[in-house]
Amino acid sequence: MNRQLDSAKYYERSLRSHSDQKHDESILLCKRAITSKPNHYDAHFQWGRNLIDKEAYAKAEIKHKEIVLRNPTDHKAYYNFGVTFERHDKLVEAEGQYKKSLDISSSFQDSSHNLAIVLTKQGKYNEALAQYERNIRSNPYDSSTYNCYGYLKFILGRYEEAIKSFEDAIRKDSQYSLPFINKSIALHCLGKEDHAIEAFRESLGKVGYAEDWEKRLKRNVSIYRKELNRLEELSACDDLGEVNRDQLMINIQALKFVVGLINQELMNPSGA
Repeated sequence: MNRQLDSAKYYERSLRSHSDQKHDESILLCKRAITSKPNHYDAHFQWGRNLIDKEAYAKAEIKHKEIVLRNPTDHKAYYNFGVTFERHDKLVEAEGQYKKSLDISSSFQDSSHNLAIVLTKQGKYNEALAQYERNIRSNPYDSSTYNCYGYLKFILGRYEEAIKSFEDAIRKDSQYSLPFINKSIALHCLGKEDHAIEAFRESLGKVGYAEDWEKRLKRNVSIYRKELNRLEELSACDDLGEVNRDQLMINIQALKFVVGLINQELMNPSGA
């Protein structure tokens, strides 16, 4: 059999397996494609993606070191390398990879968006604000950018501005649930608890009560718990950086409020 055709066949099958979330099977098919054609770059790239998706981050890190050496001009490879580090909570390393991706392709929105997020997670708030503002100028239609921009303003205690950004996100995509939840957090910080609960109820309407509603809510509460842990760890530090301690404690209580609302909904679904 023609080894080139054999490699292409295995690679195409690996893509289908990845689409079906059969990551181990997809990796095996990538390896077979590479056995037939060792320099099959796309198969190496796909192998790395599978490792990320199956949360094998240590292996993904090793694989992406190899991938960027194979093609040091592929901005998507550096982006995937950044995702590997970010999901493994190696934020400094993630920041570096996203910047390398943008050095090659300054308009690549995935890297621009994730760079702003990891800057926020590191407490580099002024840099993150500037990055979000660049992202909005380059892509004024992305609801996720407005949502994350609003969340950063929430962290900084700029609650009215945060609500405006969340409302901008909702206008861009009215089915996106997170801006409604984030809006409820900012409203709680302003002492508007009734409005906060109303916004949370709106978010439930966006999640809906389809088969995956519980999975989606659990994913949301996981996000907020992780952020709550980060802010609580920050509150124990002597140097809070660009945030005020009193305001930080208000933010922590607001996150506890929304985590409680989500947990209550998981235990006693109001619309199931």
